[in-house]
Amino acid sequence: MSAEKPVKEKKLKFNASLEFPHVPPFPEIFFERIPVLHAFQLAIANFLRTEKQLKKHNPWGDFFWKMGVRRMGRFNAVECGVFTGSSLVACARYAHESGIPFKMIGLDTFSGLPPLSEQDKLFAPADATYLNQTLFTETSLAGVQALVDRAELTEFVELREGLFSQSLPLLEEQQYHYVNIDCDLFEPHIECLEYFYQRMVPGGVIFFDDYNSINYPMAGKAIDQFFADKPEILAQIRYGNDAPNRTKAYIVKY
Repeated sequence: MSAEKPVKEKKLKFNASLEFPHVPPFPEIFFERIPVLHAFQLAIANFLRTEKQLKKHNPWGDFFWKMGVRRMGRFNAVECGVFTGSSLVACARYAHESGIPFKMIGLDTFSGLPPLSEQDKLFAPADATYLNQTLFTETSLAGVQALVDRAELTEFVELREGLFSQSLPLLEEQQYHYVNIDCDLFEPHIECLEYFYQRMVPGGVIFFDDYNSINYPMAGKAIDQFFADKPEILAQIRYGNDAPNRTKAYIVKY
């Protein structure tokens, strides 16, 4: 009788419809989400600190809070470049579990990368696949909406389809506490930064998924160009070993 062959363990892939693992031992997806959740948690902490200060400096603050006249403000978050919705849902679930009033908006073409600009072509590696074909097409507005619905976050998450040049001007005029810019290319980074930077609250966080990307070096070029004359300092956080694009970046708005 021959010995049984060992069963090969399947590598866990992220599924945003599953509960995010909070209890050790943590699977790989936990560490993959550390940078974006770290930045998101920081934004929430700064939001709560500001709310506490507003209450403290108002002599009638405790009275109004107890009477329900002055409620906590809303935490406004945006993700620019949603793809299949994994990080969007992970952050929205965390905000919901935190018990704060919040609204999260997801902006994407939901059809893949937009056409490359001249800067993208200039900075792209010579063998980059996206020079000859459209990447990140494995998504759709309906598919991400279904993911949001299954996570029971429909009330808190809004998806908007289109190029940023189309969707950004249609956003409600308001201030933001957290923005995740994960859009790979040069022009989309500049468009998002030009729109959101001036609308960030002090202590608000802008997270960059692709700052250190080898495949999309134009992302780091755009971020460096935009912040060349800004006072904020870029912070970086890594998960796991020093593999490509495992070091993420963010700024805290002054």
